[in-house]
Amino acid sequence: MKNILKINPQDINEVMCLIKEVISEMKNNEIDQWDDVYPNYKVLFDDIHAEAMFGVFEDLELAGIVVLDGNQSAEYSSVEWELDHESPLVMHRLCVRPKFQRRGIAKELLKFSEQFAINNRYTSIRLDAFSGNPSALSLYENNGYRKRGMVTFRKGDFYCYEKAL
Repeated sequence: MKNILKINPQDINEVMCLIKEVISEMKNNEIDQWDDVYPNYKVLFDDIHAEAMFGVFEDLELAGIVVLDGNQSAEYSSVEWELDHESPLVMHRLCVRPKFQRRGIAKELLKFSEQFAINNRYTSIRLDAFSGNPSALSLYENNGYRKRGMVTFRKGDFYCYEKAL
């Protein structure tokens, strides 16, 4: 498994560069998921200060990130979760810098997230993925995440996924 580290406040500019590159790549692939409004500097800075953002570095360059916490969007209350009475870990903003994509980094971040959840006594992982992002949907579906419902955010419909651990 790759060395995945907690992102520190001094890494915020590198995180912002990664996000901008990911947004540009999504636009090139006609995926209208993220933009200048979200995820923004404040959201990402708050993730870092909450010690909830983790990253993979390749040759000292930030290759990918994931945010892990217990914060569920209010919209999640409409979803029929399988493990509704449990305390889930919630995964946010998993992304990989375009030049590092298709190297298994997203899968490594998933494995790390699952082990983190187990180590911290969570019984499941929940997340939402943009319905118009086929790469993200297949990543989760091919790694044992089950579709539990759909929620709507500013950019459209997002599938909600859950994996029991």
